Amino acid sequence: MSTLSPTFSGSPTGREADASAATRNPIPLWVYALGWLALGPVILGENSNLAVLGGITGSLLPRLLWRNGEAPTLLWVCLWQWGQAFVPVLQAEFAGQSAARFFGGEAFEQAIQLSLLSVLCFSAAVGWAARWLAPVRSETPTAELRQLRPGILFGVWLVLSLARELTRNVMAGSGLVQISGPFLVLSMAAMLLLFQYSFSTGRQWGLTSVLLGMEIVNGFLGFFSSFKTVIFVFVAGGMTFVASQRKIWPVAILMLVLALGLGNFWQTIKSDYRRFVAGEDEGQQTINMPIEERAKYLARAVDGLDWAGYQRGMDMMLERFGYTTFFGYCIQNVPAGVPHARGRLWGEALAHVFMPRFLFPDKQVFNDSDRTNEFTGIRVADADEGASIGIGYVAESYVDFGVPGMFIPIFLFGLAVGGGYGLIVRSAPNYLLGAAFGTAMLMRSGFYLESSNAKMLGSLVIAVAIYTLVLKFGGRRIWRFITVPVSSPSVRP
Repeated sequence: MSTLSPTFSGSPTGREADASAATRNPIPLWVYALGWLALGPVILGENSNLAVLGGITGSLLPRLLWRNGEAPTLLWVCLWQWGQAFVPVLQAEFAGQSAARFFGGEAFEQAIQLSLLSVLCFSAAVGWAARWLAPVRSETPTAELRQLRPGILFGVWLVLSLARELTRNVMAGSGLVQISGPFLVLSMAAMLLLFQYSFSTGRQWGLTSVLLGMEIVNGFLGFFSSFKTVIFVFVAGGMTFVASQRKIWPVAILMLVLALGLGNFWQTIKSDYRRFVAGEDEGQQTINMPIEERAKYLARAVDGLDWAGYQRGMDMMLERFGYTTFFGYCIQNVPAGVPHARGRLWGEALAHVFMPRFLFPDKQVFNDSDRTNEFTGIRVADADEGASIGIGYVAESYVDFGVPGMFIPIFLFGLAVGGGYGLIVRSAPNYLLGAAFGTAMLMRSGFYLESSNAKMLGSLVIAVAIYTLVLKFGGRRIWRFITVPVSSPSVRP
């Protein structure tokens, strides 16, 4: 039986194994072929240049970010950003117009181009840094997965999930949330390991189904659409084994279709539902309705949904998911109306990291809408109106340094994200546990196009610091707690 630890040493055998693993892409050629075939009408349409650029960048991401025997969470984060950059192309194409005409100017088409290139730049840095610090194993850790105790994993997930909900209500607005948050989000690590166990062994699908169902239901009963996270983690758990279990492809596609359908439904009811659950605190992100009333509201919404409403939800979901419009406004307004910030925004982000709120309770409170109103030339709702609408880290990089200087902080940020993930994996007693903690970090930190650099960088640093320390000094105890004791001396827990 193999050891639990991946090879990080400089031995030729370890490096050869890592190099062999690094050349294997789990995505078969037929997936690429189908993707380009689906893109064909767009290439032949009004936005051919953007379609080709989107197809090339999207095809490169799997090779940069995913290898056999690992959950594709690095790929998932970057592919999500790619989708946010490319969906506006589809919106314009569905309307039979070029992106420039559909959105109102050449600046918006340029925003799409720069966003796609930025995602590629970010992804290349993420993949390089993660592989350098934590090379992928050359084989799937099946033996280690079979040692996991699914009942313990389910219990860990349940306790941490309940604690997370309690913390949201008791410590909302407190600086302590920054410290407690990373610990409570480790429920995602337990979730991923349980899913991987079921896919690997074919056992305990009952526990897996209960967890999946509870997370989806609880996500809908909350204020935000957190139901999608469990579906993505479930798919990531299955795709760990896609190279050896081709039947996982239809399961993954079915679950992603489910996520799309649920997301469409959520967009249809979101505004009215949030007003309902907020009650007298309308405009605030609070829940003042008991769970029974929320469940009844959702049941009525499902019963009253018609096809026209569902189509409106699809349009709203595409509009909400795509995130290049504010960037386009920035290109129109900077430097024509407002000069480049010359590094101010990234400087504020760095200062924000080294001033944790629990030590500096009076430090600057970031509201994304302030930057949007300053640099786009338009006005959006701000904190006084219960909103925070950002231009996103790519647009912030453009505002700071313009083109091509914007790609430097984006690449460095990618190195930080990939390096943070690799450092977490390297600190663990084995790759499996480290990748689960790394997944929790990636899912928690919200690496989206619309996210501000300050919030993402702060969340990244806190999560990496905490997870690295936990794994370095407690990783072996954690592994022993969640696995069946093994008597063989050849296995190191």
